[in-house]
Amino acid sequence: MRYQKSHLALVLLFAFMWPFSVYGEELSPDEGDAEALDRAWWQVAHQRASSAIGGWSNGMDAFFSGQPSQIASKSHVEIRLGSVFENNDTSGLFDLHAKWELPNTKKRLRLVLDSGADTLSPENVTGEVSQQDNVLESALQSSVSAAVRFAKDDLGMDLDVGILVDFPLDPFVRLRFKQGHIKEDWYWYQKQEAFAYYSEGVGARYALGGGYQLASNLSYGLDFSVVWLDKEDSFYAREELFFQHVINERNQLRYELGFLQSGESQLQSDTFYYNFEYNRFLYKNWLSAQIKPQMTHEAEDDYTGDWSLTLSLVVLMGPEYLY
Repeated sequence: MRYQKSHLALVLLFAFMWPFSVYGEELSPDEGDAEALDRAWWQVAHQRASSAIGGWSNGMDAFFSGQPSQIASKSHVEIRLGSVFENNDTSGLFDLHAKWELPNTKKRLRLVLDSGADTLSPENVTGEVSQQDNVLESALQSSVSAAVRFAKDDLGMDLDVGILVDFPLDPFVRLRFKQGHIKEDWYWYQKQEAFAYYSEGVGARYALGGGYQLASNLSYGLDFSVVWLDKEDSFYAREELFFQHVINERNQLRYELGFLQSGESQLQSDTFYYNFEYNRFLYKNWLSAQIKPQMTHEAEDDYTGDWSLTLSLVVLMGPEYLY
């Protein structure tokens, strides 16, 4: 079943993208061949994938707006894959996020693709949403959502209408609002969200957060979110205190302390955890490695600590990441 789901996701993606490719720029097979001889295969593959994403984006922009796209595309795809080590167990992760922006639609229309979309309450997840036995299993078992997003930036609103690629196909609608303000070194935001899935049910989410810039390379903040799921008739809440240190343009550190609660009518403490994440750009601004050790203390285990270590690679693709 999981292989069928993965194949269906790929078929739907390419069936969706193919009609728009005729509107995009034609890429010559010999384009850049001379320069490609001086690059490794993975550099050439990245450049061609980034060019293709730009061509698809321009094609979709022209298709939906009825006029050629003349504005530089900011569409991008992010792929994250790696391994998670926990006590005596090892598992894999695979995350995919893609956004195609269509500037000719007055930046009101976007196409969004996300993996792990069947996790409606990340507030109660302490590890990785896409965590499976290995990277291949994670990629094959990830539920992917494909949505058309209508954005109204002056109102801080966006509306997603799409499907969750599963058996059966699960249509959904998400409505979100966001408000916030930045003043000198301070910022704050709040978000409201309502969603309805055909088979997963309906729910609502509220988020609030803020932060302070201590220096050009140091900042800290606090994020809070709570979600209600009608199907489970339960609330899930999460608070995170973070501290971020940008060592230089290639190295970054982030420290987190988090608390999770859940309950039907009254929230009860479930878990607290703490971790730090080291991110290093390995090549330019599109290939990075992440190391994230974490200690997790769960109420059902009398808050006995369990350690985990996540090692991952992140690849960013799109026109802005071309050479």
